[in-house]
Amino acid sequence: MTFNDYLKIFIENDFPFFLQKYLYTDTMRMLRYRSQFCGCDYTKIYNPSFLYTRFNHSIIVALINYHFTHDKKSTIASLLHDRKTPCFAHVIDYVLGDYEKQESSEEFKKDPLFQDEELLRMLKEDGIEVEELNDLSRYPILENKSPKLCADRLDDVLHTCAIWLHTHSLKDVKEIYEGLTVLDNKGELELGFIDEKLALKFVQMVLVYAKELQSNKDKFVMQYLCDVIKTLIDRGLITFEDLYTKQESEILYIISIFPSWEKFQNATSVISSDTKPRDFYSVSIDVKKRNVIPLVDINGNPLRINEVSEEAKRIYEEIENYQDKKYAYVRGLKLD
Repeated sequence: MTFNDYLKIFIENDFPFFLQKYLYTDTMRMLRYRSQFCGCDYTKIYNPSFLYTRFNHSIIVALINYHFTHDKKSTIASLLHDRKTPCFAHVIDYVLGDYEKQESSEEFKKDPLFQDEELLRMLKEDGIEVEELNDLSRYPILENKSPKLCADRLDDVLHTCAIWLHTHSLKDVKEIYEGLTVLDNKGELELGFIDEKLALKFVQMVLVYAKELQSNKDKFVMQYLCDVIKTLIDRGLITFEDLYTKQESEILYIISIFPSWEKFQNATSVISSDTKPRDFYSVSIDVKKRNVIPLVDINGNPLRINEVSEEAKRIYEEIENYQDKKYAYVRGLKLD
């Protein structure tokens, strides 16, 4: 599978060509060097199909938004919604001590578009104010509060299952995508499903997504990278600013001096235990729980899938109650 294989699902005849000029700006260019999977690409613990970047994700989210809105302003906002993302994304929230909300890294840095004169000029030409890009509540198809479904959250679930974890095929992704529509839920627009069967299939994907992001595998990888990055900063080998201005490959080159890095790269599994290991670096943290509970159209009435399906209700109870063992470690790995 390649990015183009995934992209084809979301490309239509009426492609929003007005986006093309934005793709080559400095702001968007930096997202080409930011991994969507928060550094999980750099160890054999995971095996994504390809390096799916924040740039890739931004394009997909913009295409999803355009498909359902055909609105120029919200589509451009969709393309730029992750422009503040640093190297390793949510790992830097960990560095900042923000495990529960995972929002601090994007709030910490001044908006890069203020240094991107070309992008500012393009926005002015398209009649878009910077303030309109910062208030994403204007664009409910792009972004809304969890557990509602939106374009950003939709791609998170789809690419997690198809590209990262290989639990679902591109055929599954296409079927899910074609089963979506915009529903009016008491005056609020939201993505939802045209029937219960497709909604339930998506819920199965949500189960994979939500559990993986609570798993010891994911926690271990992200906390290891967090601790290594903090060590680099403490030793003066990088600055915090570098995480926003350099490519991940440049940071990885410096990380490679750590004796534990090769062990981390070549590790294929994480051990979960209720007992803290004495001899190895271990992780024990609580992190943000992620979930999506979509609407489904029931005879013209939009309802949450867990309100109409016992199977969905059971799955969401499983998500709510899921908890991995207390400690995670890789045998033989010590933090150097």
